[in-house]
This record gives sequence, C-alpha cells and structure tokens, in this order.
Amino acid sequence: MIGLISATAAGAAARDRLAAAWPDRTRVYDGPVGDAVRAAFAECGQLVCFLATGAVVRLIAPLLGGKSADPGVVCVDEGGRFAVSLVGGHGGGANELAVEVGGLLGAKPVVTTATDSVGVAGLDTLGLPVEGDVAAVSRALLDGEPVRLDAEVSWPLPALPVADRGAYVVRVTDRAAQPADGEVLLRPPSLVVGVGASRGAPVDEVLELVQGALREAGLSARSVAELATVAAKSEEPGIVGAAGRLGVPLVTYSAEELAAVAVPNPSGAPLAAVGTPSVAEAAALACGGELLVPKRKSRRADGRPAMATCAVVRRPVR
Repeated sequence: MIGLISATAAGAAARDRLAAAWPDRTRVYDGPVGDAVRAAFAECGQLVCFLATGAVVRLIAPLLGGKSADPGVVCVDEGGRFAVSLVGGHGGGANELAVEVGGLLGAKPVVTTATDSVGVAGLDTLGLPVEGDVAAVSRALLDGEPVRLDAEVSWPLPALPVADRGAYVVRVTDRAAQPADGEVLLRPPSLVVGVGASRGAPVDEVLELVQGALREAGLSARSVAELATVAAKSEEPGIVGAAGRLGVPLVTYSAEELAAVAVPNPSGAPLAAVGTPSVAEAAALACGGELLVPKRKSRRADGRPAMATCAVVRRPVR
C-alpha cells in the first residue's frame, strides 16, 4: 500500500489525482502532517509526500531503521514539477515509484542512487537475495576498480562491469557460504526440493527434514525456488506449512507425470499410496536438473516411522 500525505490545497489536489488513478494501491492519510507521516511509515510499504524534501527528512529521520526494512519514500514538490526518490530507492522501490508518479502527474523523476545515475545495475536490484559487503563492492564497480565475477552457478544476470581478476568479488552461489571481506554473494533460485509426506505429517517434521538436508549438503535455503510434490498432497498441511515457512511456492505434479520420471530410488510405498513409485525425487527432477540430495527420510525423536521424505535438485537455468 502507498500512503499519500499532503499539507496544502495544491498538494491535496495532486494527491487526489494519484488516489483516483490508483484506488487499490493507495491510502490517503489526513490530519496533522507529522502524525500522518508516522502512521503511513508504520503501515505502508511506500509513501508519496506532497511536501518539501527538507520537511520530510525531518519527519522521517527518527523513524528510519535500515535500508532493507524502510518503506520507499517519494516527495513531490508544491508545483508538481519533480518526483524525488528520497529513501528506499532500491529496497523500498522508491526509484520506480518516482518514475510512475512522474508519469502520472507530469513531474520529472529525480533518482540520485549512484548505480542508477551512471547506468550500472545495483547489486540489490537484481531480484536475487544478496549478502555481504554490498556497499564496498558497489563502490568498487562505480569507481572502476576491478571486480571479479565468480559464478559457481550459471544464472542470467544483467551486464556488470566485471573483470577476470580483482580484490572485490561478486559470487553467484547456492552454497551455504559466508561472504568474505570485499565479497557479495548473490543467491540464485536454483534449488528445487521434492517432498513426500504421509497424511498428518507435522509441519515441523517436514521443515526440519528439508532444512537438515540442505544444511548437510552445504546448500543455502535462500536459493530454494520451490517445494514440489504430487498433486494428491497439494493440501497436506505439513507440506503446505513447510513451503509457507520457507517463503516459497508449492508446485504439484500428477501421479502420472511423476511416474514417468526416472529416479534412482523408486519404492512400492508411494506407488500404493498415490500411484507413483517416487514422490520426493520425481517431483524434484520433474523439470530436469542435477540430483544433489537423493531421497532421505525424516527422523522422529519418538522412534516411530518417518512421515516425510525429501530430495534436492539443482534445476537447469531457464
């Protein structure tokens, strides 16, 4: 939701134009400006303030927590000439919002983030989870210092001014590694986890199995693109809940589709239960790829039979 705040009649007129154009995206905050800004900052993912930038800076300064969490803030001047991306240009989407607002109101978008200003893709705008020394590596890219691209996983990226060697590194990896000094890790969505589960399998059992498999294989959970299973288990609470906690979609395949996938560890149990000799491995391999973790079963502290299985595949680049 985009919070809209104004203080004058001219600002309110422009505010109302945005509200009319984006009725499902915006919420108008009335009342004292300071209270309105504080409420919108807490409740919205983005703000458009029809106020002077200096006023907005003073109002939001005590509210700022960090670039990964702050909403994007755009300021539009009293004359409606400029839409200024003030805070959260990348992480909060303020740069794109300034362009949208400018297009609707006839204002000139003002974007001052360094990478955008010189036409270099920001490392935190590539659509991939990013870890490490983003500021230092970005500064090196901007200053023309040699930055090495270390692509452990082949994944499409926009053009970056990288070199064969350099003290700074952009590393594309799905491995569970910690970034070194002067290094940024980009996490591509390269992993698919196939999951099977008995009826009533607890979500904690499924989740612990998946997380343990990734951890023991040295793989990062941030590179998991999806959980996959058989269609008959599309509403199994343990599987659905595990996907939700991991923050990834759950993809399903029919038993016939999975039965046609060659797997190293077929079994009679899932064949009898859901009509395919493999669920975890077949679901993970349904779109091809490299099997990194063959089927493994959960371990229960009470010694009772396992209720979940999983397998992990590195999927091919699409």
